[in-house]
Amino acid sequence: MGPFDYIIVGAGSAGAALAARLVEGSDARVLLLEAGEARHEDFWVRVPIGVAKLLTNPRYVWQFQTEAQATLAGQQIYWPRGRMPGGSSSVNGMIFVRGDPREFDYWAELGNPGWSHADLLPYFRRMEHTRLGNDATRGRSGPLSVTSLRDVFENPLSQAFLQACVQAGVPQVDDYNGERYEGVSYLQLSTERGQRCSSAKAYLSTPRPNLTLVTGAVVTGIQLEGRRAAGVTYRVDGTTHRALARCEVALAAGPIKSPQLLELSGIGDAGRLQMLGISVCHHLPGVGENLIDHLQSRLAFECTEPITLNDIMSSPLRQAWMGMRYLMNRRGPMATPSASVHALARTRTIEDRPDVKIQLHHISGADRYAKKGYGLDPFPGFSIGFFQLRPRSRGSVHATSPDPDDAPRIDPCYLGHEEDAATMLRALRLARMISRQAAFGRYLKRETRPGIEIDDDEALLSYIRTSGQTSWHPVGTCRMGIDELAVLDSALRVRGIDGLRVVDSSVMPTMCSSNTNAASIMIGEKGADLMLEDRRGRSPIGWADASSMPKSVEPLRSTGQPGRTA
Repeated sequence: MGPFDYIIVGAGSAGAALAARLVEGSDARVLLLEAGEARHEDFWVRVPIGVAKLLTNPRYVWQFQTEAQATLAGQQIYWPRGRMPGGSSSVNGMIFVRGDPREFDYWAELGNPGWSHADLLPYFRRMEHTRLGNDATRGRSGPLSVTSLRDVFENPLSQAFLQACVQAGVPQVDDYNGERYEGVSYLQLSTERGQRCSSAKAYLSTPRPNLTLVTGAVVTGIQLEGRRAAGVTYRVDGTTHRALARCEVALAAGPIKSPQLLELSGIGDAGRLQMLGISVCHHLPGVGENLIDHLQSRLAFECTEPITLNDIMSSPLRQAWMGMRYLMNRRGPMATPSASVHALARTRTIEDRPDVKIQLHHISGADRYAKKGYGLDPFPGFSIGFFQLRPRSRGSVHATSPDPDDAPRIDPCYLGHEEDAATMLRALRLARMISRQAAFGRYLKRETRPGIEIDDDEALLSYIRTSGQTSWHPVGTCRMGIDELAVLDSALRVRGIDGLRVVDSSVMPTMCSSNTNAASIMIGEKGADLMLEDRRGRSPIGWADASSMPKSVEPLRSTGQPGRTA
């Protein structure tokens, strides 16, 4: 294989888009390294409701755990991340939300030119094809399919929730990815004909002669020549290989692994690296800092009618009917992630934009992962989830040893800022108020968690602290900016290192609001343009031509095939 112009670490949400756009209409040769195996075409990956089977399976996810959270009654929070091409877009809930336009404008105000909503809208349009919305704001010919859940699963509970939100004062919006973000609406999904449309399906399903994808390839470090990234080392089946890049190396390994790889390569806080026995190549203290995530809690209810997923999953006959319906027309509950409608809402009149998300789930149980002993409730049940859109708490992700196989230390510091706890409490009360509207009267039998007898602030906050879990939206650990803790500049270049960028959700300086996958893919799209602009403006770094460049991929300990390609 080789020689390569670019090496991309991670074929996930951003990495797949980045790789495809770099080779599209270009003679650039790209090596795309993915640590997971090629399982992105498996049946339960393609079927939307299969997410419930994926998130606890180590064949499909990296099973990370946070540090014990003192603010969450000492709990360690399970953080699964996608382990295959498409990354977390292959295991997520497929909810497609671009984000709050005002938050993107804030990114630009923080010193990141080119990242305002007006700057990013062309990339959001370029990446999608959808019939939703209008031509001025939505894309019609991109690789990623976006559909409305209403087209595949419209049921009375969803409509009751939507009407209840309106009765509670939340405006209805037709297209929250269009001209207006705020409001209640059926979810939009990254699906096509009732099947998941991950970034792998969207960007990697068409073979390209100048793109080489190697799966099962665990990158162990960035190869530096002074202050320039020259390539990477990676391991496949116990054999270590080296790959060299004529132009650039791009980390797209996500908000957990990208900062860890920088630190393992000697790029990070010098004191921290020295304590781990890692040679310091470049002191960059912001690496791994600024971790942000959405903490989600849920109210649970018993439904008056057997119309929930609890009823289907407890009945082999109903499961068979659900499966037959899906196989016949790709419709019904199997074409959904179990949620159907969300509200981007304000909890106070003094808020000038939405500050929380409230979402209906057609399932209820003691735990979202249905762990042993924590299964679904034995009655018709549904949940209303809620989280704060823009948390103020900041955590960190850091390597714990020089060994890339050792999981990093993840500390999101949930509810570390007092305003976060106050906002979550207001979100709970708004969710409860929605549940008590007349539109829900026919379907709500009783609130089962935490129960209507629990109503004072202290008790409700205690419930949030014991029930809260991740929304799978970590971002920010290699953020761009202009201050001393910024890891990247606005072109996503690692400060102080030539030929090295980070292109994934870790670059976000703040939470883009609501779900993060659409914005992650957008970052891959924009990152490709930034890299190609530099390529057109200058010669490849380091090697004058291919004949003078060393062999691009070579095993370091043994001979043989350098890896599995897909």
